[in-house]
Amino acid sequence: METSERRWVLVTDGGHGGSRDCIAAVRGLARGGYRVAITLSPGSSRAAPSRYATRRVRTPRVDKAGFIDAVQAETDRNDYLTVLPASEAALLALGVGAPHLADKEKLEVAAAKAGLSVPPSCVVTDTDDLAGRAQEIGYPLVAKPVQRTSSAERIDAPEQLPRLAEMGRPIVLQSWVSEGLHEVSGVMWKGHLVAATHDRWLRIWPPRCGLATAAVTTEPDHDVEDKLVKLLGSYEGVFGAQFAGPHLIDLNLRVGSLHSLSVAAGVNLVSIFCRLLEGTQVMAVRGEPGHFYRWLEGDLRHLAQAVRARKLSVMSAVRQLRPRLGAAHSIESFRDPAPFLARLVYGLGRVHLPADERAKGSVR
Repeated sequence: METSERRWVLVTDGGHGGSRDCIAAVRGLARGGYRVAITLSPGSSRAAPSRYATRRVRTPRVDKAGFIDAVQAETDRNDYLTVLPASEAALLALGVGAPHLADKEKLEVAAAKAGLSVPPSCVVTDTDDLAGRAQEIGYPLVAKPVQRTSSAERIDAPEQLPRLAEMGRPIVLQSWVSEGLHEVSGVMWKGHLVAATHDRWLRIWPPRCGLATAAVTTEPDHDVEDKLVKLLGSYEGVFGAQFAGPHLIDLNLRVGSLHSLSVAAGVNLVSIFCRLLEGTQVMAVRGEPGHFYRWLEGDLRHLAQAVRARKLSVMSAVRQLRPRLGAAHSIESFRDPAPFLARLVYGLGRVHLPADERAKGSVR
């Protein structure tokens, strides 16, 4: 950690305070020497905040009236360098620096202009014919909420469409891409990609449409970086671009749960962004390849399901779970144990539930 004490930064995931993305941001900021505050809402969190969040700000949940007013009141009372969103809902509530990139339909057009391939997709609202729009995209397809309030789902046939009733509207339907998943996380500033980490996803949870449970950093792909710079344009801040093979499948204009992997690879994205906001000159940096990441809860679920489905032997699963020296982790930390312990207690209380109900409780 840097020795000089820096300014306060307010991190919000919409009031939960214990999401994996929020914890990753808090730890990264603290490692960079910043003092960190988070928003908390009564009864909204099933995971404990990080101990590195030394100020707790009570707000309504992001989906309730008064959230923005409470955040504004806090920033008026105290001198914050910035407010960092750590969820889609918080990002949209606070205002997106490049709103066209947060619109799934406009993103597809902008990506094509930047030279990036995007799977065919469409946004379905309450007034649209879901079956008709799905037929236009073709099966199999992926359905995901415009705001990430639940996991994406793969739909293989029309009779599976009723599953999407609980997802709400609007939702995005996107053509299924079976190629390997990878991500570029970075910081854009004044039209330049100042910092970036490239990583390849080894396993995900949920198993067909999920987030990385194991990943490894790779050499930078400069061609992809050039196209992302064109896509992001004047946007300034942290981002994460997810790919399936050569196809851009998602773009998050905020910090993500894989941030700990970037830190392990030598690129503390949130700290770099804050230093830029302070006017500090930052040299361009890329993440070192070969660093490993694990989200333990998700990886255990992935491997257990693979064993049950006889896609993997027990011994092979055990080998996959072997500890990796210097690995980056999600909420698991000996120095900051409360988030993992709270999650463990919550998980143990749900072991009696059916598998599909347990999956709904997977921490994002």
